[in-house]
Amino acid sequence: MLKNLTGFVLGKNTDIKDHSVDIKDVVFIFATVLFATLLGIVFHRFGFSDVTVIAWYILAVQIVAVRVSGRLVNAFISLICVIVFNFFFIEPKYTLFAYDSDYIMTFAVMFIVSFLTGLLADQLRQMLRQAEADRARTQIMFDTSQLLNKAANYEEVATVTGMQLKKLIGCSIFIQLSDLEKRTQLHFPDDCEKEFEAEIEKDCIEWTLCSGKNAGRGTNVYPSAKGVYKPLAINDHTYGVIGIMSEHGLSDQLTDDIINAILSQCELAMENIRATNEKEAEKLKTQDERLRADLLRSISHDLRTPLTSISGNSGMLLQSESKLDPETTRQLYQDIYDDSQWLINLVENLLSVNRVTNGEMKLNCSDEVLDDIIDEAMHHIDRHAENHIIEVKKSEEMILVNVDVHLIIQVIINLMDNAVKYTPEGSTICLETERKDGKVIVKVSDNGHGISEEEKSHIFEMFYNGKKDISDSRRSMGMGLALCKSIIEAHGGQIWVTSNKPSGATFIFTLPESVKVGKSE
Repeated sequence: MLKNLTGFVLGKNTDIKDHSVDIKDVVFIFATVLFATLLGIVFHRFGFSDVTVIAWYILAVQIVAVRVSGRLVNAFISLICVIVFNFFFIEPKYTLFAYDSDYIMTFAVMFIVSFLTGLLADQLRQMLRQAEADRARTQIMFDTSQLLNKAANYEEVATVTGMQLKKLIGCSIFIQLSDLEKRTQLHFPDDCEKEFEAEIEKDCIEWTLCSGKNAGRGTNVYPSAKGVYKPLAINDHTYGVIGIMSEHGLSDQLTDDIINAILSQCELAMENIRATNEKEAEKLKTQDERLRADLLRSISHDLRTPLTSISGNSGMLLQSESKLDPETTRQLYQDIYDDSQWLINLVENLLSVNRVTNGEMKLNCSDEVLDDIIDEAMHHIDRHAENHIIEVKKSEEMILVNVDVHLIIQVIINLMDNAVKYTPEGSTICLETERKDGKVIVKVSDNGHGISEEEKSHIFEMFYNGKKDISDSRRSMGMGLALCKSIIEAHGGQIWVTSNKPSGATFIFTLPESVKVGKSE
């Protein structure tokens, strides 16, 4: 404490600076001295000693020190208190003289005590201010870490960094991200853009971005610039540049260290995002390769059977049509037709899957009557449906939906054909529709063998074939249900599968009802 106090007296403490006194401070000083004098006069008339009066003046010095800091202010108020005490309380009163020479020592001690107590009060004030500043800085560092952990992309990281630095130092902040396609620029506050438009500031930004080194005020590169520019770079990757518009440079070493700490957090967050993006890209690439391999394997395997059948049947017709009886000839034509229809449906699904995976599925929605869509779909279901009992239960009321007709027809065909393939001959397949809670619900049920709980969790995955044997002995490529899911979700609906009691499975999907229906009701 004595060492700190000596530093204050000698003016060696760089943390404490003389306060710039304004008119309000002057009024406060003289009001405090006046109040202490009035209290001293009151106490003096009630017989209290000069020590009590001196105590009031020392208290006045401490009160002033709490509001106005600075050694000169403390010395001034201490001297004023000594002079006023001499003027009002020492004989001869109302003069600056004293009959008793001992009062000279009293005045000196009073001045020293007042000055030192004022400095102690000033030191306490500065310590509280420093503690509050440290608390605010610590909170900013903590908040920065929390917010950066939640940032999902480079721009969000840069926004958090800029806002936190603006909160920390109060200066205008500029951030430019080194995006190859576009250079995103952020300003904090938003209206400080003009501060960074000077030619020398732009040169600093470009030089820092290219070199990865600091530039601007306080450096050897463009030292006449008003801003300080630092690169956002880590592990040989430059993510951008940040500019701090500080006309007087950064205030102190501690602030500069905190700024560098925040920038380090920013760079680390950007590096993590880059690593995550690269892993995600590699994962997608691997997934694409796997899907492509599965697709080629499925195509090569599944196309062989119908193509071989078409080739064999057509060859037989070409060579021996005249020798075959009409029933056999018709059966061969029918087999060729069935296999060609299967191939057409396969191609349709392949084209649709390609549009989905490439993000090219564009909906051409219109208001349509759901019954008309179902009627059209039923004309295209698998020929083997003739060996099943098909029931269509339409809603008694007319249902109007806003959908892409072609895609919804494809969904219904896929679900119905799927039910035909996976159920024995003679099974019942039911398609029914209803309106409920503002949604249109379509159900395709069968009373076949059903679907296990394990298969339900994978059945809508691409190229998943399940464990069931297909009734027509033709293997499925596992694209139909995955495509249905993509189409329904693109319409804003949902699709799922449940068990059909007592046996079988039920596929359910929802569609958006036409807005016209809601208005008319």
